[in-house]
Amino acid sequence: MVRFVRLSPFALVFLLMRSLAAEADMCAIDMGSNSVRRIVGSFANGRYAQRSMEVHTLSVGDDVTRYGRITDARLAEIERTLTAFKNACDKDGAAPIVAVGTAAYRQASNGRRVAEIAGKVGISMEIATERRESELAYLVGSLGQDGVAVIDNGSRSIELTSKDSALRYRVVDLGYRVAYERFFANARDASAAVEAFRRELERVASAAPFMKGKKTLVGIELGEMAAAVLEIADIEGHAIALGVLKQKLDEIRLMTPEAFEAFKKKKDIDRALPRLVVASTLAEAFGYSEIVLTVRELGTGLIIEAAMKQH
Repeated sequence: MVRFVRLSPFALVFLLMRSLAAEADMCAIDMGSNSVRRIVGSFANGRYAQRSMEVHTLSVGDDVTRYGRITDARLAEIERTLTAFKNACDKDGAAPIVAVGTAAYRQASNGRRVAEIAGKVGISMEIATERRESELAYLVGSLGQDGVAVIDNGSRSIELTSKDSALRYRVVDLGYRVAYERFFANARDASAAVEAFRRELERVASAAPFMKGKKTLVGIELGEMAAAVLEIADIEGHAIALGVLKQKLDEIRLMTPEAFEAFKKKKDIDRALPRLVVASTLAEAFGYSEIVLTVRELGTGLIIEAAMKQH
């Protein structure tokens, strides 16, 4: 027998407001070391939905590498970008507006100045510690579920994080731009360059045993690797077998010096090649037969976190 329950007008309004709140769009600004992204999305019932994403390249990490700080010219560009992003979020009706700064802002001597600029234009910004960045990376990769291992390969750092009863993490300064300059930019011997980077990553993996034995290994910011090297167009949820990664890496290692130089001139190879080595080496070191990709960015962790706190 089906029973119908009559709800009071107050209860109906409450349920409607709760439903709308769960699905309301939020605006998150992901301030990476290379690019800044304005992300509009929502999270409900374990599913993330993204309405739009706008990307602006600022290359803050270049300033930090050269000067140890963010230059005045770059600060002015950041203020213009954040002002435009704030206006766009307001136009979209997406609130609240929150921002997170990652490695470059953490390392810059005047990184806090960016948070002050954000506050001035009406954006609440945090500069993430290594633990905080790892927390957000885990939310992005796991959608809030336990028992997942996550690799987030940014431009300056790699976050390795997993969670069962507690979050475990390790952050290393081997992001794709750092790794490319260190191991590949001036190399002519492809095999030697790949092997040198692999050895460094194997040392990192040996200090992160908490990444082993989880139900899934998820890779964040590996889309350019999949597109440029493996020619995979549909990234979200795509599981790449370890054998495929190793085969492609072996093809690169066998390149002649001339072929390797030509290969390095391909679009986005400076972003893709280090990430291919990371995905292959770490998946193997941690004992996974595949790695699952997501196009979600670190800033979506703020959206997921906010929605989870509502419940």
